[in-house]
This record gives sequence, C-alpha cells and structure tokens, in this order.
Amino acid sequence: MKDAELIIAVNTDAGAPIFSVADFGIVDDATDVLEAMAEAVRKRKD
Repeated sequence: MKDAELIIAVNTDAGAPIFSVADFGIVDDATDVLEAMAEAVRKRKD
C-alpha cells in the first residue's frame, strides 16, 4: 500500500487503524458495500 495512489478502507470498526492512512473510509460491512457498488454499476450500464 505504500506506493498506492489511492487507499479506500472498508471496515465495520470505525477505530480500525487502516482509517488513519486511507484517503477515503467507509464504516460498514465490505460485502454490503460491494453489493451496493455492483448495483450502482449495473444501473449505469442501462
């Protein structure tokens, strides 16, 4: 991750250490986030 241009963290624990280095953070279950993102992509394709 040290060479990453963008870090997006998804974790159910708002105090997770990854959030201190992430550019963007989402406090939620990763499965739920990915399902919502996939649905948004499907809708844009229509």
